[in-house]
Amino acid sequence: MRVSVAFFLLSLLGAGFPATAGARDFNAVQAKAAGDQALLPGEAAVPGWKKDGAPRVFTQADLYGYIDGGAELFFEFGFDQLTLQKYKKGAHEVAVEIYRMTDPVAAAGTYFMKRGKETRDPGFHERHTVSRHQLLFQRHRYYVTINNLGGADGLTGDLVRFASAVASRLPADVPAAELKRLPTAGRVAGSERLFRGPVALQSLFTLGDGDILQQKGRITGVAADYRAEPGAKAPTTLLVVHYPSAAAAAQAMAFLQKNLDKYLERVSASPDRLVFRDYEKKFGVAIVKGAAIEVRLHLPKAS
Repeated sequence: MRVSVAFFLLSLLGAGFPATAGARDFNAVQAKAAGDQALLPGEAAVPGWKKDGAPRVFTQADLYGYIDGGAELFFEFGFDQLTLQKYKKGAHEVAVEIYRMTDPVAAAGTYFMKRGKETRDPGFHERHTVSRHQLLFQRHRYYVTINNLGGADGLTGDLVRFASAVASRLPADVPAAELKRLPTAGRVAGSERLFRGPVALQSLFTLGDGDILQQKGRITGVAADYRAEPGAKAPTTLLVVHYPSAAAAAQAMAFLQKNLDKYLERVSASPDRLVFRDYEKKFGVAIVKGAAIEVRLHLPKAS
């Protein structure tokens, strides 16, 4: 049964809601259902491609049904909604996924975790990586994937065209200020990462179970690899987490020391410094510096 807007508002008035509140609630529901359709490429954006069906919108309540086993990373960084539209050209099919995250850092963090080794196309200027199967990019609070569902050769140019059409409708990017906390000397380009909790952190290193650095889904950590020290074959990794206060950093260090992963061998500990050895017989050092904790990993020796 179709219900008119007028009837909807009258029912709200009858229930004791003012008309203005009812209108706002109705508009919010409509906006949520519409998703980010205005950002989707039109059928003229990429020659030869036509929309295949209506767009679909996934919220926090149903993202698990679309991303089996991968939704946790989006939720940890801060997920709002996903708008999906499929396109067809003959036997070929492309899916455009526009993930609206809660803020630009959440979008950048998701992209960093998903990008792998970046391969860029000179015709597309956003931060991105592209292969025959997929193009990923991030701008402002949006993380976008363009998927070549059949994996056919020769469609990379069209993936770039779809991405360009979406990017042209997005707000200007806002670089993650947190990345400035990473030293530039010796940093391996393209190794930067952001993390807000255990899902992303576990992909970097296992310090312990759960929210081991006490980020509570709100505190953003940064990480990057650095060129190997003299005599070492592999790069080292630096994690930096800034807390609201020195007291919060001290509490996080105490929690880390108490709950350090059982597979890590504790070498020495003091209130503001922890040294451990990992299963590869390399060292890790965690240090409290004011309102921050710095963790250096894969060290050839404790320093």
